[in-house]
Amino acid sequence: MRKYPSLNGKFVLNTAINAVAGYRAKLNGFSRNACLFLVYVFLISLSLGIYEVIFNLYILRLGYREDFLGFMLSLVSVSTGLFAIPAAMFCDRAGRKNTLLLSCSLLLLSFSILYTTTSKVLLAFFSVVYGVSSSLKIVTAPTFMVENSTGYERMHLFSMYYLLYTVGVMIGNFAGGNLPQIFISFLDINSTGPVSYQLSLYASLAAVLISLLPLIFINNKRNNLVERSAAFSTLFSTLRSVTIQKLILVNGLIGMGWGLALPYFNVYFDIVLGASSKQIGAIFSLSQLVMMFTLLFVPILTEGLGKVKVVALVQLASIPFLLLFISTSILAIAAFGFVMRSAIMNMSNPVLSSFNMEIVSEDQRATVNSLIWMSCYTFVGLSTYAGGLMMAHGLYTLPFLLTCILYVVATVLYYIFFEKMEKKQKIIDVSV
Repeated sequence: MRKYPSLNGKFVLNTAINAVAGYRAKLNGFSRNACLFLVYVFLISLSLGIYEVIFNLYILRLGYREDFLGFMLSLVSVSTGLFAIPAAMFCDRAGRKNTLLLSCSLLLLSFSILYTTTSKVLLAFFSVVYGVSSSLKIVTAPTFMVENSTGYERMHLFSMYYLLYTVGVMIGNFAGGNLPQIFISFLDINSTGPVSYQLSLYASLAAVLISLLPLIFINNKRNNLVERSAAFSTLFSTLRSVTIQKLILVNGLIGMGWGLALPYFNVYFDIVLGASSKQIGAIFSLSQLVMMFTLLFVPILTEGLGKVKVVALVQLASIPFLLLFISTSILAIAAFGFVMRSAIMNMSNPVLSSFNMEIVSEDQRATVNSLIWMSCYTFVGLSTYAGGLMMAHGLYTLPFLLTCILYVVATVLYYIFFEKMEKKQKIIDVSV
């Protein structure tokens, strides 16, 4: 019988050291394009970290209710999902570099308006523009990483992508939580008004602007232009695949659970638990720090257990912590539940992204990636609006409970659908 090492302090420390050593070895093999892309990811995540903590609270302090906030957030997600197919087609024709440049430019434009206007129409319209920007990035990023890496370092590149994203968001979360208090102290601003939050959001624009620089220096690989008729033919043939249909179903269920609760963690902390922006920023930042540590173990876990098992295990393990989060009125306990849920659940992200790209052919990658994110984000958008309506009617815990149920169903289906497929793929890889 196989013996497993005990989870004592020495084992964990040695595992962490081995994980870091593995990253160092693989980092030396990253291409120039991959390194420039990682710099861009870090800078973008700084901006998104500030946005994540502050924007929802800013909209509420403008005088809008949770239902309008939910409507805005749903527009972002729905437009991200619905634009995924056109984004994939544009990505194949214009190239990965040009698509990322367009995404970054649209993000800069949308954030500039969202942080300035108080018009409902403009807030809604530029929420859609933000969604289009997100769709371009989401569809392009995994394809870009697969094309600019080899099988030797690919899992580490995907993990490093999420690791740097996590570090950037962590720093942004911390800054976002503290900037309002700094502006209030130095500029004598009303602490209950929206101005301190607005100024904090403006600070995030600098990171978006600077992130254009590494993209400019990326070498754009030549693309064989795909005719529109061929693109649609690829789309329809891809949709007929049972494997792709299963991926779409699972990601749609995950998206429904994601949208119901995840956009409203800061609202729950603010309204239900009475946390300040500084406390929320510190909690969000701590969650990113813990997540950064757990992401180091992803390549080791996948090598030992396989990708599908890792995804199933971490997603199921995160659910008790989400239940803990909503079952207490003590801020410290709720914060612990939030931090652990985020760290454990997000360990699945690099594994999912890598596995989804590996089980399809090269010419299908952009299309499959767009279909997956279309199903996910469309349901995220619909459920985000539903979650906002629930909270506007005082049902603050119900969205989180429904999220737990949907995650359990999605995880079980994912394991049933893909565990055997991964085993067959390993046998093929070994024989080749």
